[in-house]
Amino acid sequence: MSRTPRAQYDVAIVGGGMVGAVLAVALEQADFSVALVEARQPTRFDPGADYDLRLSAIAPGPRRVLDNLGLWRTVADTRACAFTGMKVWEAGAQEMLFLEHTAVGLPELGHIVENELVVDAAWQAMGRVDVYCPAKMASLRVEADRASLRLDDDRVITAGLVVGAEGANSPVREAAGIGTVGWGYGQRCTVGAVRPARHHRHIAWQRFTETGPVAFLPLSDGRCSLAWHADAALADELAALDDDAFRARLTEASGGVLGDIEAIDTRAAFPLKLLHAKRYCDERVALVGDAAHVLHPMAGQGVNLGLLDVAELVGALETGRQAGRGPGEQTDLLRYQRARMAENLMMLGATDLLKRAYGSANPLVRRLRRHAIGAAAGLAPIRQLMIHHAVGLSTDGPRLLR
Repeated sequence: MSRTPRAQYDVAIVGGGMVGAVLAVALEQADFSVALVEARQPTRFDPGADYDLRLSAIAPGPRRVLDNLGLWRTVADTRACAFTGMKVWEAGAQEMLFLEHTAVGLPELGHIVENELVVDAAWQAMGRVDVYCPAKMASLRVEADRASLRLDDDRVITAGLVVGAEGANSPVREAAGIGTVGWGYGQRCTVGAVRPARHHRHIAWQRFTETGPVAFLPLSDGRCSLAWHADAALADELAALDDDAFRARLTEASGGVLGDIEAIDTRAAFPLKLLHAKRYCDERVALVGDAAHVLHPMAGQGVNLGLLDVAELVGALETGRQAGRGPGEQTDLLRYQRARMAENLMMLGATDLLKRAYGSANPLVRRLRRHAIGAAAGLAPIRQLMIHHAVGLSTDGPRLLR
């Protein structure tokens, strides 16, 4: 990382988490000058430590972004678990939807990866990025040809474009006056690493119950990463259980699909919500990742959407440079917004619909759910369409996705 800060940058990124750090590497490799502002220095990833609670299911399409940046090999060689299929079913129903990699000729449907591993790989790959850390944005000033960030230590960074990549409570978004729409779901997701009696067989399992889905994501050591979405009352009840009682409840909630849950490590829970920025750009400002969109994690698409944001934003800035425009011009930011907003809204709408459909106890809705799973399970074209959308592969997208 550069040790001599510039007077002005092409792009200043606020937020050095997974999406912000990958964006910094992508812009550096595209020969833009980059400043990265991050409040906390990330710790080096320790492959000897237990799994972190924050994991993501990275699909093959978004994984190409990491591949093309030279980051994926580091991640895959350190600790990642491929999953080759997904099994989805509803409590009390016989039909089970099985989506498998062979339907689309892929070696896998995705990989379960710890967020902190991707962050570490990206930070170590930065060569010419000026990192301001620990530091926070104190204020944002936008002018016709540049934007200025004043940090909490009174340093000032000037750039053609400022990118908010600091999460759902984005200070950049707020400073730019970009509003949001959204709502809470009255649910929390309980996470942790569990050891079931039977091996996961590199399959992601998800059972829908009346209080929310229970999902097991495969880990490379044979355990599973748990994601148990539960209404607030049940989440409170689960949090109060000791490990033995919790394991018994989890075995019951999962229908014993992998046998008894024999062990569970540290567990935690976080609230679920939907949030969407009314626009992804303003004058000299752009938003990526959770700063632009937060969706229900049922479909596991949050980080994937963020990586697609990275690919499109870098592609738009490269197109602008080829046309003689500097970074931050509205023409290119609106190109990025058009490319991403419709797709992100579609995914937010789909996950919201799924949450509401599978959170309903209405007998008619329950029958329709079972018929839908049964129809998808019995028709190969529907399964293939679902898999193609889930893996996110494209041949006509921006450079980083090809």
